[in-house]
Amino acid sequence: MSSRHNHDDEFESGLTGALASEWRNPMPGADDGAMRGLHLASQNVLCLATQTYEAAARGDAAGMQAARASLAQQLALSTRLIDELLFDDSDPHTVH
Repeated sequence: MSSRHNHDDEFESGLTGALASEWRNPMPGADDGAMRGLHLASQNVLCLATQTYEAAARGDAAGMQAARASLAQQLALSTRLIDELLFDDSDPHTVH
């Protein structure tokens, strides 16, 4: 394994710890349901990004396209959830 891959593992470990910490201590006044939804959506984004990377590493163009399409949908959902938390369900502020 190259040093680049070791660096990626360190990043992912640090990211997981940060996400877990923030999930246990969400921002004051945040809706629990919205926070759970955002947490799950964020986990899905990470998983789909990993699937896209793995498909690219295999040279699997069809797999990359499928993962990319799913990733785009999941990012749109995540963005909507973030907007709900930021803007209290008011008019959408992000146009896709």
